[in-house]
Amino acid sequence: MHFFVYIVFGILLICLQTTVLPLFPRIFAQYDLLVPLIVFLTLFRSSVGIMPVIIITGCLMDLLSGGGGVYIICYFLIFAVFRNTPGYFHFKHPVLFQIVLLLAVLVENFVFNIVLSIQAQAFHLSLNAGKILVVQTLWALISGSFFYHLFNFVFKEIDQLIAGGLREKI
Repeated sequence: MHFFVYIVFGILLICLQTTVLPLFPRIFAQYDLLVPLIVFLTLFRSSVGIMPVIIITGCLMDLLSGGGGVYIICYFLIFAVFRNTPGYFHFKHPVLFQIVLLLAVLVENFVFNIVLSIQAQAFHLSLNAGKILVVQTLWALISGSFFYHLFNFVFKEIDQLIAGGLREKI
């Protein structure tokens, strides 16, 4: 059941990202709304249903953007790097989420720049790429708390609904 909720959230965020955010390209600068979802699932949810969500949402983003597997690589790398983070750091959950979200945005931009450098067969630093990184980092700072509280509230309610439904049937 959780898997379906994660997929629905992923698809809703993909729809929002591909329909609304392009209307404001200078404001949002290609901020990936799935990164907060992947970070939240990686840090605070069981890893059983996360891999299919990463694969499905990554495939959808790659299909919609022509990324050729870049989004799947980014999401899987975020999952692999930060999966055991809550065991090492004992910050409060919102602080840990914010720190990992910022690092995940940096990881995603790093992977994108490596792929672009491989395609161009040269490494180029540009002011535009730096501006996009700054805007995405600012959006991660601004939206991190909102996404944490939204996901925490919704997924706790879903957990109670599922657990309550199971208790009533027994």
